[in-house]
Amino acid sequence: MEHAVKLRRDLASVPLRTGEETWDAMIELITGPGSVDKEQLVAASSIMAMLISDEIHDEEPITLTGGSARVVLYCTFGADALVLGEIIDPLPINPTEGDWKLHVPCSESDIDWASRTLAERAPRIILRKPGERLADDETNASASKGDLAIDWGAFG
Repeated sequence: MEHAVKLRRDLASVPLRTGEETWDAMIELITGPGSVDKEQLVAASSIMAMLISDEIHDEEPITLTGGSARVVLYCTFGADALVLGEIIDPLPINPTEGDWKLHVPCSESDIDWASRTLAERAPRIILRKPGERLADDETNASASKGDLAIDWGAFG
């Protein structure tokens, strides 16, 4: 069984960045040469900016699965965002180079309409209710013995 690496990044959001600027920073972070379906991320910008502005991603991460890594993205808000600053450590891999999905926590009041819209614009983005965990078959980094989790943000 192949073990995946778990990579975490914390991104400063409101008030340092708007929801849209935070989403743009995420797109920049998780894409590069060879990214598959990057246009879906761009097409989802208005919805993702709104969801980020709901400020639930400080405790409910946006999770990208696929390839050999699982990337968890947390947003930081308020004074903590100002302290964190604009710098985001780059990823050592391009997690959108192959087959991938982006799992995004979404408030229950928005999940139905936002899911319908994203299904048309960006089918690789899957919304889930806060507190809902990813099933083992939706991630390649399940919590089995031998998985490696590296918090690159802790070095620095």
